[in-house]
Amino acid sequence: MEARSQEERLQQEILAEARNRADKIVARANSAAATAKARAEKEAQALRERTLEQTRKEAAVKARNIVQGIWMEERKMWLRKREECLTEFFQSLLKDAQELTADDPSRVKSLEKLAKEALGALEANEVVVSVSEKDLTLVTPQWIAAQAGREMQATVIADKAILGGIRIATPDGLRVYDNTYAGRMARLQEDFRRELAGCDVQKH
Repeated sequence: MEARSQEERLQQEILAEARNRADKIVARANSAAATAKARAEKEAQALRERTLEQTRKEAAVKARNIVQGIWMEERKMWLRKREECLTEFFQSLLKDAQELTADDPSRVKSLEKLAKEALGALEANEVVVSVSEKDLTLVTPQWIAAQAGREMQATVIADKAILGGIRIATPDGLRVYDNTYAGRMARLQEDFRRELAGCDVQKH
């Protein structure tokens, strides 16, 4: 009986030791699992944050591109509308100038100014002058010499394409000064556009 009791105690001790070891193993396993889980969650959170940050950056770039595209489209529309308004404005001015009668003081004065400017630029003693047919009564060789302020030879012809103003050229046609209303208005438009372009650059 005593031997059996000792054997049973030994078995119980062995079983207790085994359970103790098993509990320790389970505890270590649970601790390792908890650590691994915490690490995985931390890495997953970091990955989510990196992905979210990358998504934010991509969204910001797309938003800027969209805004830039909208701004460029608005600017193109504005420039196109501005050009339409300028063209309409200058065409209206040109039409009003061309419709002035031959004896209108404004037309006479403008012809004098345009002729003097062209003659001064060419500095030629012999010229061919082209004007509107209705200005032939005013623009004569004597009138041209008077505007030049010196003796010179001038041939005056009517040009149906000219509705106002004056065009003066050397006889060989190599030097031409176009001071017709249409030519003058075209240069004025270009100067005006350059001024506007300069203003646009300064704003930006």
